[in-house]
Amino acid sequence: MLITCFLFGQPFLQDIKRHDQGIYRCRVDFRTSQTQSFRFNLSVIILPEQPLILDRWGRQLNGTQLGPKQEGDDIVITCRVVGGRPQPQVRWLVNGLLVDNQNEHNSGDVIENRLLWPSVQRNDLNSVFTCQALNTQLDKPKEKSFILDMHLKPLVVKILEPPSSMIADRRYEVTCESSGSRPNAIITWYKGKRQLRRTKDDISKNSTRSELSFVPTTDDDGKSITCRAENPNVNGLYLETMWKLNVVCKYYKLCLS
Repeated sequence: MLITCFLFGQPFLQDIKRHDQGIYRCRVDFRTSQTQSFRFNLSVIILPEQPLILDRWGRQLNGTQLGPKQEGDDIVITCRVVGGRPQPQVRWLVNGLLVDNQNEHNSGDVIENRLLWPSVQRNDLNSVFTCQALNTQLDKPKEKSFILDMHLKPLVVKILEPPSSMIADRRYEVTCESSGSRPNAIITWYKGKRQLRRTKDDISKNSTRSELSFVPTTDDDGKSITCRAENPNVNGLYLETMWKLNVVCKYYKLCLS
């Protein structure tokens, strides 16, 4: 038995190109029986190009980071795909879940899908936004992913075990700790409106600690020291806690003088 396939009389091609689409005739020759011919329609699928991601102003985003954003910001990004036959579906996934599969703008061989993800919150940090373009089940979708980065305000600020009373003219070290900020919070100390600068900071992955070294005087009795934690990347937001000083004299008679 001899099998020969032709496209309009030309031998069948192995390396399929776009122009190879068409009607094929396949002939089967038997030694002892009548030759048979078959016709079939070959459809050639053209994959789309790699997606491009644009910000709300139409500028292309590069790399893999989206942001950084602040809590309450909207994410507005557009996925643009060129080419593909049949026309590809352009869709958005967030953390692997389909959230938008409606093409919103078609112009020639350019397809766009605009995603609005409103009011991002703290728990959206490191979410993966993926645009996929697909027009066949025979191959994997073309895709582009971004990871959401965020600037976050501090959640907690506290002075750790401040002394309930202090002796005048003796040096003390007091620690303030803040957590929840991204990047880490900057801690500053104040006595009234005056900033206290004799501090030592310790920054870890999840928190910032600042140790204040100071010598109270009898004049400080009843005054307050403030520990303030802020993220300068977050507009106008800070946390602070206050500690009211109770300063006593070591020698009562000297204090009276």
